[in-house]
Amino acid sequence: MRVVHLSTFESSGGAARAAHGLHVGLVAAGVDSRMLVAHRQSADPRVEVANPNPIDARIWRELASHWIDANRTELSNTFFSTGFAGANVARHPLVTSADILNLHWVPGLVDPRELGALFALGKPVVWTLHDEWAYTGGCHYTSGCMQWRSACQSCPQLVHDPHGLVAALFAEKRMHVVRGRPTIVAPSRWLASRAEESAIFRGARIATIPYGVDLETFHPVCRDAGRARLGLSAQDFVVLFSADAAAERRKGFAELSAALAIVQQRVLEREMQDFPLKFAVLGDTAGVDLPAEAIPTGRLFDRAELASVVAASDLYVLPSLEDNLPNGVLEALACGTPTVAFDVGGAPDMLSSAPGSRLVAAGDVAALADAIVCKMFDRSASSSIRTALRKYAATHYSIDRQAGDYRALYQEL
Repeated sequence: MRVVHLSTFESSGGAARAAHGLHVGLVAAGVDSRMLVAHRQSADPRVEVANPNPIDARIWRELASHWIDANRTELSNTFFSTGFAGANVARHPLVTSADILNLHWVPGLVDPRELGALFALGKPVVWTLHDEWAYTGGCHYTSGCMQWRSACQSCPQLVHDPHGLVAALFAEKRMHVVRGRPTIVAPSRWLASRAEESAIFRGARIATIPYGVDLETFHPVCRDAGRARLGLSAQDFVVLFSADAAAERRKGFAELSAALAIVQQRVLEREMQDFPLKFAVLGDTAGVDLPAEAIPTGRLFDRAELASVVAASDLYVLPSLEDNLPNGVLEALACGTPTVAFDVGGAPDMLSSAPGSRLVAAGDVAALADAIVCKMFDRSASSSIRTALRKYAATHYSIDRQAGDYRALYQEL
């Protein structure tokens, strides 16, 4: 059984990392797994590249620059895309030789027009959702808009849409999906329920299979090396935030910064200066104001270095206002790092039963601050909690478990 994963990026970004992790897990399980990408990041011989026509790509970039990028409202600054131009992947030898096709995050590799050509091949198609783009007219997170339940029309994320681009994109996707009937996989129960409610995927078969995390790389044993790398003392309490771009508003950096200001005041009131708070920030921090105690690491592409920073932290905070099943939380669990998060998206899936972790109401900055303070002033069970979190991650989020669930689905199809 040959499985071909279609992903715009091989391993750059959360969605691609998840897709590549699944590919690696399937190979380890004896499956003939391949990837077809528009942008590769390794020399893996099982990964091949398909490029869009450069003229089409340039035209669509110019259209997107004018009608989308320069036409956004204040509602959201999360990526919004048409998906064009595609790379005509239905004719690629890797696709034509496949037994199973698995779409992942595909804008710029498979555009909405090309979905029909893929479905027409007659092969079973699985579409793993990593955000909401597959069932919208272009937004990757909907920011409270519910039009996707019926038909995307006047998009609140765009100032104006005089040519009906959003409605056309939505209609194109809907037409091909209704005819092709792919099997949908969502990593979180939240995204699965949204897909079920959508006009595009309503009536489709929808399964929930969580991501897997690399348990060999992300491990509590990295803690000492990470704290040394960050220049931390034994007393420092490290709160970790991660996002590809901290300035993306749905990631909640502003809410976390406000909560940390409250935490600092509580520290002063309790005269706990012997336990200084440090704030580690993974990812691009352009466009945000970092507090004085921040330790910006930038983007870390070396997985071992990234794991050491996660393991070095005393608390991982996910203040996202919209999110699927962030890799950052899974990596924190694998490193034994307790997590506090807003109760949104896939966070309850990961954290409602996770030892030493806590969910608070979405957007409640005071509650977020309270949760952080509780963790700072109660370190008595930190070692046992790290061990329990590691076991929890190994039980629920191993790549072997993820690959096994997908393999069973592929064999059935």
